[in-house]
Amino acid sequence: MIDDVRDLSRAEKAKALARKNVSRYVGKCFATAIVAVFAMTLFALYMIGDFLDAFTAENALSTTAIFITSAVLTIFLMAGIYRFTQPKGTSVRDFHLTIILVVLTFITSISAATKLNLFAMPIALATLVLIELIDRRTATLSTAVVAIMIAVAFMRDTVTYDYTTVVASVVCNSLCAVIVNFYEKKHLTRLKFLLVSMATPIAMQPLVVMFTLASGDTSMNLLWHVVWSYGANIAASLVFMPLVAIFEGVFNIADDFRLNELCNLSNPLLKRLASEAPGTFNHSLVVGNLAEACASAIGENPNMARCAAYYHDIGKLKAPIYFSENQSSYNPHDELIPEVSVSMITSHTLFGEILAKQNRLPKEIVAICREHHGTSPVGYFYRKALTLKEEGDLAVDKYTYAGPKPQTKIAAIIMIADTIEAAMRAYMPDTKEEFEGRINKLVDEKMELRQFDECPITMGDIAIIKRTIIEVLPSIHHSRVSYEKKRPANTFNK
Repeated sequence: MIDDVRDLSRAEKAKALARKNVSRYVGKCFATAIVAVFAMTLFALYMIGDFLDAFTAENALSTTAIFITSAVLTIFLMAGIYRFTQPKGTSVRDFHLTIILVVLTFITSISAATKLNLFAMPIALATLVLIELIDRRTATLSTAVVAIMIAVAFMRDTVTYDYTTVVASVVCNSLCAVIVNFYEKKHLTRLKFLLVSMATPIAMQPLVVMFTLASGDTSMNLLWHVVWSYGANIAASLVFMPLVAIFEGVFNIADDFRLNELCNLSNPLLKRLASEAPGTFNHSLVVGNLAEACASAIGENPNMARCAAYYHDIGKLKAPIYFSENQSSYNPHDELIPEVSVSMITSHTLFGEILAKQNRLPKEIVAICREHHGTSPVGYFYRKALTLKEEGDLAVDKYTYAGPKPQTKIAAIIMIADTIEAAMRAYMPDTKEEFEGRINKLVDEKMELRQFDECPITMGDIAIIKRTIIEVLPSIHHSRVSYEKKRPANTFNK
């Protein structure tokens, strides 16, 4: 009965937190959304038809339709981005980036269509950048929003602009964006992804020819449609790389290519970790292997998991000697009272967050530096304090990390991998049954402490993570083969 009440209370708190998050998201994005709606509407009215004529009673209906379409699609975009990125905690940032790219692509496409050729619309521009910086679903959604907006905008003047050609152009250029979206970019280098995005429009040219012939146009327009369609997509392919670099820096976003760069062991921060805290460095590499495997197993970004694991303990650079993996024979904690030891140990999450921000690491990694211990107690020093205390109980709150608890699945993965690697480094069980039992116990302890209550990880995910670590860890912590008897060196030539 008590457990049911607790579960109900947690469910109510979760719903209240969800409503609060939605309200905060809408509040932070509303002004940007309004500006985007007016920008796209006014630009469409200015470029297509007579601008002043748009505000007469005769054209009020079409003008209102364009405005309402912009508003509805922007709301749809807001909802979709929140749905896609809320688990990562980057919804506000991702909406601002997406809406900027949607407006930029819309303005560029309308300008090219009205000034050059109806097939010269680089609709794929937003898609290419968003594939790199956010995810495929957001990229696909942005393509749909831009395509519908353009189609509605050209309804205002179907005399000057042949609407059949407009629709054909929108369909062909949008399909080009969608096809590029199907490529598994995480397996491609930047150069290969650029080449793919430039080669894909070639496959779309037969469709351009088919649409043009279907409209009854067999003149030189056929050739120009092919040239402008291919040229627009090539231009988008050439421009998107500089845009990725710009937005990556402005919004401090970590795409897979940047994550791979951060994982390079020649990175100054990792070199410093290897030099000043070699034990922590080796621990982080092992956690990286575990986290990458676990992330792949549950459908999370393995590159982000590995990168976060490499940097999660950089806070230990403040005082490496206070952490067991960096000690030899001397242990400074032998000379300290437990309260001071706990303060030194737990401060590494806060210092890690500060150091990560100073080095402009991605927001997700900064958060994991702070979250990877959650509000877990430092058990060793709590037990040591209990033995020193003469009588009475001891409040465990003074011997725990400050939190917050993991907010994302990857943060939860890092917590689990970090805990298990540290425990297994101290003592590796001899039998498979003992090994599996120890892993299950370590994860179950975190669950009992409710460390995963604030992240969207499921029981199914945790089961997969356990199974993955059980499969992967033995190959990392393997034992050297022992030989019964070493053959003397002088007998080899006999």
